[in-house]
Amino acid sequence: MFVAIATIALFPFGQSIAQNAGKSKIYTIEEIIEKAPSLVGQTVQIEGVAQHVCATSGRKLFLATPDGKRTFRVNAGKNITKFDKNVLKQNVIATGVVFESRTTMEALNKQEAAAIAAEKAQAKPEHCSSEAKAQGEDIKETAVQRVQTLKAKLQEQINKGGKDYLSFYSMNNCNEYTISK
Repeated sequence: MFVAIATIALFPFGQSIAQNAGKSKIYTIEEIIEKAPSLVGQTVQIEGVAQHVCATSGRKLFLATPDGKRTFRVNAGKNITKFDKNVLKQNVIATGVVFESRTTMEALNKQEAAAIAAEKAQAKPEHCSSEAKAQGEDIKETAVQRVQTLKAKLQEQINKGGKDYLSFYSMNNCNEYTISK
């Protein structure tokens, strides 16, 4: 009797380990943005619409929600020289490790100074709009305005007794991506 109850408790509704073996959760872009803090360091699969491949290196792929409003950056691993631009506007599943990048006030101050200098020199900023969008920034703002907005957000967080850095999440070491059906 005890064995039967333990079996039911461990495998509810007739599930077994064999039925779940080899199946990996595929996170939507909305899910990975929400759950990234608890998944740092873990290998996951994410699915989204390929919205942009970095024109400079080709090693950054930005996957978006179906409406294109939210994006998540995927960084190529050692097995990918460049992401194929033929995946653009298609649903893609990427596999890699969730990574947290922390930005401090000191780093934001340096970014602001660089953005101001670039603006004065009328130079193109290093930070592309896809990168800004993946970090939740308003891409209609100038580079200087985006950094100032981040500084205000961080200062508010610090004033409330929170962390002294902002966290941005992405996928690193992506060595596999496929077009999903």
